[in-house]
Formats: sequence, C-alpha cells, structure tokens
Amino acid sequence: MVRGFYTLTSGMLTQNRILNTVSNNMANSNTNGFKSQRIVAKTFGEMVADRSDGQSSPIGSLSLGTTVDAAVTDFTQGPLNSTGRAMDFAISGDGFFGVQTAGGVVYTRNGSFNLDTDGYLSLDGVGRVLGKDGRPIFLGTDNVASDENGNLTADGVAAGSLGVFRFPGNAALGVADEGFYTGAGAQAVQQPQIVWKSLEGSNADMATELTRGIEAQRGLQSCSQALKIYDTILDKATDIGRI
Repeated sequence: MVRGFYTLTSGMLTQNRILNTVSNNMANSNTNGFKSQRIVAKTFGEMVADRSDGQSSPIGSLSLGTTVDAAVTDFTQGPLNSTGRAMDFAISGDGFFGVQTAGGVVYTRNGSFNLDTDGYLSLDGVGRVLGKDGRPIFLGTDNVASDENGNLTADGVAAGSLGVFRFPGNAALGVADEGFYTGAGAQAVQQPQIVWKSLEGSNADMATELTRGIEAQRGLQSCSQALKIYDTILDKATDIGRI
C-alpha cells in the first residue's frame, strides 16, 4: 500500500514537470529562433511479483514509479518570416549564430540584431555577434546589406561575414537561456545559407503543445484522485487496527 504512494507521487511529479515544459514552449511560441522541448520519462525500478500459491507462480513485473529522464530539445527549423528589416538574418538549415557575452560565447538562432553604442553588430541585452573568423563584427552604420552566404557590406564597403557555427551533435548542447545554447567543438560553416531581412520563428506548435498539456493534466488529475483513494483506505485500515 505504501509503495502505491511512492508510485503515484512520482507520477504526479513527472506530469507536473511535463506541464511546466509545455507551458514554457507555449509562452515562447513567438520568440525568435526558440526551440521547443519535451520531457522523456523512465521507470526508476521494477520488481517481480509472484503468486503465493505454494509454487510461486510468476505474475509479472511491477514498476516502482516514473521519473524524468531528460528534457530533449527539438532542433528542427522554425518558419522563416520576412521582416524587411536590414538587421534581421535567418539561417536556412543547421547552424547557430555566435554571440560573445561577458561569460563566454553562446549560440542562438535568433538573428534580430542591432548596432551597439560602439558600432558593433549585436544582440540586444546579450552581446556582440561573431563573424566567421570568430571575432565581433564592426559595421559602424545601419546601412547594411548581406548576400545569401552572410557576406556583409556597410555603406557599400565589405564588413566581414556572419559566423554560422555547427556542432558534431546538437543534442549535446547545453541550454543557457531561452533560445541560447552552449557547447564545445563549434565549427564555422564556410558557405552558410543566410536569408536576409528575415527571422526564424519558434518551432513550438501550439496544437501539439496543447494536446500534450491536456494529456499531462489528465495524468496529474488521475494520480491525484488515486492518491486520495489510497489515503482514505489507509485511514480505514488504521481505524480497524484500533478496534
């Protein structure tokens, strides 16, 4: 009976984590370059059940509960939306923009850039955008143009190339913040596909997230109701013990 409490409680914790992840995905459905996440659950133990009939006939195995195994990021590309703004860039295909921050380089698909006070291409509130050579890009003007490979001109003069970086495996990237990642082994793409005056939207699909949220909510309610039943049965068992 007590084992049931552990099983149901672990189920409630798992469903609650799923709900939190779904809520975060939905909240970032309009965040440029955001990649949705999903929770993968696993059982954290099993036991073999036998029938006590003098021969120990096996019944099967019982799970001792579920827990969150990992939060998996979906790196599929989101929709590319034209903005007509000269400081907006989107990556077609795999890869990330590199941004130099005070704490190191972070990688993102959000290409909504501006100029900082010193004339460098930057992502507001984050840091300076890196070029293909791994150094911040100086423009000095917002009169900027780009070709399909991210080669930039400022006032008609060559001003470097946008850095697009790829990793051996995106699944190994760490999440630094919403839409920002960290990782080792970044390699600059020599001929990236850049869509100028466009931004990549979030790949979080509202219909999918809503379905996952409803499923998790129902699972949470079922565990909660079963937990109440267990509690009532234990109360009655305690009363019988007193008699």
